[in-house]
Amino acid sequence: MAWGDVVVERRIPGRVTNPRETEAAVNWQLERLGSTAWQDWPLKFQRMAFGYAQDSGWHDAADAVQWLDHHALLHEGTAPRGALVWYQAADRIRVACALGSGQVVGPLLDGPVAIAVLSEVSTDWIWSDPVFPFGQ
Repeated sequence: MAWGDVVVERRIPGRVTNPRETEAAVNWQLERLGSTAWQDWPLKFQRMAFGYAQDSGWHDAADAVQWLDHHALLHEGTAPRGALVWYQAADRIRVACALGSGQVVGPLLDGPVAIAVLSEVSTDWIWSDPVFPFGQ
């Protein structure tokens, strides 16, 4: 599937090990609902949710999507709980965390950390496992 200039390939994901387990990362995000401290920092928010204190090595979400695409780590369809959902909004790529049932959590386009129905946020998305290959 072509997504903008990115070609999405199917690949069976390997097990991802992050400093913070998936449910702990989701809970970390849910504890920050309503916070405006993360406005315009969705990639940093997701990186920190999964336990990485240092920079991800990506400039922004678009840079991350290019890297993930190059390494065949992007997927179509319904994102499983804890997956990173990369979506197009307001002429740029953003990232949130899948909660399941078509919902995501993260700093959304209008500012605060919130839960939203993905189809109401964007009609154009792909997902990846929570991979931060350069994070520490």
